[in-house]
Amino acid sequence: MLTPARPWVRRSIPQDVVAELEQDLKVSPLTARLLALRGLQGAAAAQRWFARRLQDLHQPELMRDVGRAAKRLAEAIDQRQRILIHGDYDVDGSTSASLLTLFVRACSHEAEAFVPHRRIDGYGLGEASLEAVKEHRAQVLITVDCGIADHGWAKRIEAETGCDVIITDHHLPQGDLPQCFAVCNPNHPDCQYPDKHLAGVGVAWKLALATARVLSGGGDDLTAKVTPRLREFLMDALALVAVGTVADCANLDGENRILVHHGLLALAKTAQPGLRTLLEQARLSGDIAAGDVGWKLGPLLNAAGRVGSAMDTIRLLTARTPEVAREALTGIVAENEERKRLTLALTVDLSARIEADPHLRSRAALVFAGEGWHQGVVGIVASRLVEQFHKPAVVIAIMDGQGKGSLRTIGGVHLGEAIAACKDHIIKGGGHALAAGLSIDPAKIPEFTAAFEAYVGQRRPGDSAPPRTEFDAEARLGELDDDFYQQLEAMAPFGIGNPEPLLQLTSTAFLGRPRLFGKEGDHLRGTLTDAGGGARELMVWKARKQFTDFSVVGARFDLLVRPQAGRFRGQLQPRLVFVDGKAG
Repeated sequence: MLTPARPWVRRSIPQDVVAELEQDLKVSPLTARLLALRGLQGAAAAQRWFARRLQDLHQPELMRDVGRAAKRLAEAIDQRQRILIHGDYDVDGSTSASLLTLFVRACSHEAEAFVPHRRIDGYGLGEASLEAVKEHRAQVLITVDCGIADHGWAKRIEAETGCDVIITDHHLPQGDLPQCFAVCNPNHPDCQYPDKHLAGVGVAWKLALATARVLSGGGDDLTAKVTPRLREFLMDALALVAVGTVADCANLDGENRILVHHGLLALAKTAQPGLRTLLEQARLSGDIAAGDVGWKLGPLLNAAGRVGSAMDTIRLLTARTPEVAREALTGIVAENEERKRLTLALTVDLSARIEADPHLRSRAALVFAGEGWHQGVVGIVASRLVEQFHKPAVVIAIMDGQGKGSLRTIGGVHLGEAIAACKDHIIKGGGHALAAGLSIDPAKIPEFTAAFEAYVGQRRPGDSAPPRTEFDAEARLGELDDDFYQQLEAMAPFGIGNPEPLLQLTSTAFLGRPRLFGKEGDHLRGTLTDAGGGARELMVWKARKQFTDFSVVGARFDLLVRPQAGRFRGQLQPRLVFVDGKAG
């Protein structure tokens, strides 16, 4: 019999807030409730949120040092100086490095991109960065998605080479701040920039916009228009912003929601050879959702940095021709298959250990370390453990006497703060709320484990109860009409910080027998109805275990579903996606 995976709990919200939105916006009670649950109060805030206008973005020059960095980059472009873009090996870092490389190209100059090798060079600025500056004889070094935890390297690079170092990052500072030409990070303690949640690629795009204004003769004028050519580039480059922001699990609220909305539109029509080839590989066409980036594009792009070299991703995203892009993608696809194999093997191993050990299951956090594990997959494995066991997880690969690990978490446990709390037990580390990385002496792992466990335990005291599934609202199928789905479209993009709505349907039944579909015949679709007479198509992914229950004639079910407003050839295609259920 169909039973729920977890207890269901309805999220609470003051009814007066819902009533005000319903009245002022002239929307249904259901839509008003969904808006209220997203923190919107009053018609003006909701209308601005729905509009997703680029003009509502903050001026880039409000960010500390962006104006100074933009003038230096513009000078380097005008004077044809040697520019080195220093990226990170994840998707955010690769898209950031590619964006600035392409921006300099759009300005009729060239920049070199460099990404350290994950296993050989480690994360962020280091010895490899200094050598790259010397090799390229760079006069300007711009970091993207890294550098705020520089451990003195920026100052040393400037002192030994005369190269001006501009750091652009979004991670929380750890320890001493960099001393160099410019540090552009909304999370810098001296930065008053209003939105603290930009991804690294968002910060890079802001620098490009500010530089375009300088190059277009606007100087410090925040209202200055950029040349048509650079404006076209900046609009097209939002495709990279969308990919990097979604893949980095950045909050899709505030500026990120606007940037990703317009970026997904740009991605769907991009002519950039690398992105076009990537979309063909992922079999994406027409309208593209944030989920498509998160589930299809992000993992593929991440594979190069995890298993091989992230320079393969840079070569793909900056390719001048489809032929070069296809050649780069061939290697990435092979690396992605290897990533899947390594990830599955380690995930199965660690999951089995947890299931067999009551002590592990009772802990507030999960910390594992092992010799010979592939450093490139520990982040994915940590994410899988979080999903399965609903606890913060740390997975550390030990190689050549040093441990390098990735941290993933759940709501309420901020990993950037956790790293700071455990700093005495690690060599270095950094990250943001949901993801972080560290380097550690293997001998210190027991001490770190105890400190991390204590930190998590303080934020989740006595949290040994099984996790619950919180849903947004009860709904009748008749409420899920075309008006609702059009409003649902305007709530997108969905992701971290703006999840797809989760609705409870009561006493539903299938009109006719549902059917299996898909290459392996393991997905299910059928038309649902309820006592109110409404009807909508339900999709159940990987549904073989539910098929027998759903096939019983006359059976009724209470369901948790996500409404999705897909489009096919421009036509709205409403559907419901199964999340959980129980026999009614």
